[in-house]
Amino acid sequence: MNKRIQIKDLLKQAGKVASLSGFVEKIRDQKSIQFVIIRDKSGRVQVTVFKPDLPEIAEQFTSITVGSVVEITGKVVAAPNVKLGGIEIVPQTVTVLSLAKLSPIDDQTGPDLAMDYRWIDLRSDKNQAIFKVMTIGEMAFREWFIKNDFTECHTPKITAFPSEGGAEVFEVKYYGQKAYLTQSPQLFKQMAMAAGFEKFFEIGSQYRAEKSYTNRHASESFYCDFEISYIRDHHEVMDTLESAIKHVHKVVEKQCKDILRDQIGVDFKAQTTKFPRITLAESYALLKKERNYDVPRASKGDLDPEGERLLCEIAKEKWNSDFIFITDFPAQVRAFYSMRHDGDSTLCKSFDLLYKGLEITSGAQREHNPDRLRENLVAKGINPKDMEFYVQFFEYGCPPHGGVGFGLQRFFARLMDQPAIRDTTFLQRSPDRLAP
Repeated sequence: MNKRIQIKDLLKQAGKVASLSGFVEKIRDQKSIQFVIIRDKSGRVQVTVFKPDLPEIAEQFTSITVGSVVEITGKVVAAPNVKLGGIEIVPQTVTVLSLAKLSPIDDQTGPDLAMDYRWIDLRSDKNQAIFKVMTIGEMAFREWFIKNDFTECHTPKITAFPSEGGAEVFEVKYYGQKAYLTQSPQLFKQMAMAAGFEKFFEIGSQYRAEKSYTNRHASESFYCDFEISYIRDHHEVMDTLESAIKHVHKVVEKQCKDILRDQIGVDFKAQTTKFPRITLAESYALLKKERNYDVPRASKGDLDPEGERLLCEIAKEKWNSDFIFITDFPAQVRAFYSMRHDGDSTLCKSFDLLYKGLEITSGAQREHNPDRLRENLVAKGINPKDMEFYVQFFEYGCPPHGGVGFGLQRFFARLMDQPAIRDTTFLQRSPDRLAP
C-alpha cells in the first residue's frame, strides 16, 4: 500500500504512482471526460478521468457526492495547462472513505445557519486560514512570554467564588456545594504574585453569564492574561503589553502575510510605532475637538462603541497607530482590586487598549494593601468576609503588581479585519447557542 501523500507534495511525485486522500470539492462530468477536484489541508489537485479508458472509475464518480471523502491512487502527471499546481492525477483506484449528504450550506448562507453546521463552514479556505494565523499568533505570544522569563500556570476554572465579585457567573454543582465557572484568572494570578512568581501568564478559557448578543461578546471566550511584580505604576504594564503585541505582529507579518492577503483579503502590516496613551478625560476632549462627538456614557466614566471607533480613527490619523491606550478611569467603574491614584482617590491606575475601533483589553496596577482592599470591597457593596480568602493573599507579603487580561478572539478578529468574534471562534457559545 502506498503511503498517503499530501497534495502540496505531489509535484515531487511527477511520473510516479501516488496515493492521496481528501474531500471531493467539485465534479465536472462531461461526455467523455470527468474533472474532479480533491482538496486536503495542504491544497487542491485535479483528478482527470477519461471515460473510455476508465469506465469503472467514471461510473464510481457519478455516484460520489461533493463533500465525500475519498482515497485515490493514481499516476501523477505533469500538466502545465492545469492551474492547480501544474499537475493532474490519472486514477487507478478510487475508494470512498465517507459518502456525504448534500450540504445544507453554501457561500451565500447566513451566519446563524452557518454556525449550525460549523464543521462544514470551517472547510472554507478563509476559515482554515483564520485558524492557521491564530495558531501562529498564539504561538508568538507564548514565545514572547517565555523569552521574557514568564511562567505559565493553568488556574482552576471551577471556583468557590465569583472572580469579579459580580452576578454574571455560571453556577455549577460541585459535590453538593455551590461553585462557579471562572470569569477570569484574575484572583489566582494575583496569588501567583504573592507566591513570588513575579511574571505570570496564562492562555485559557473564561465564562461570563451576561446576556449580550453583540459581535464582541461570548459566554465562553479565550484569553491571554499576564501579571507582573515590582512595578511602579500601570504604565509598566502597558509597556509590557505593547511589547508583546508588537512581537506577535512582527511574527504574523513574517509568517502569514501571504495567507492573510490571498485567503483572507487583508493587507497586513505590523504595528511598529508607539501606541499613544491618553487619559479618559483627554479622550473626551479629543473626541469633542476632532469629531465634535460627546460620549453618552461620559457621566458614568466610560466610553461607548462609537467613541472607541472614533478614537481609533483619530489615533491612525494623528499617530499612525491602530492602537490607543485610554488610561486613568474613575475608580467607581473599575474592579475593586484596581489601585487608586495617591493624589486623587476618585481615579484608579487602570487602562483600556483599543485596536481598530474595538476595546480588546483592560488592565491596571492592583491594590496589594489588604486594608485598602477591604475598604474597596465595602465601597463596591461587597461583604469583605465573602472575599477574605482573597484578601489573605496580601497579608503575608506581596510585591506591587499589575496586569491585563484580553480576549484572543477580539484581538485576532481585529488583526484580520473580521466583523465578529464568532469568525475567530471554533465553536461559538452565547446566550442562544449551546450546539454544536
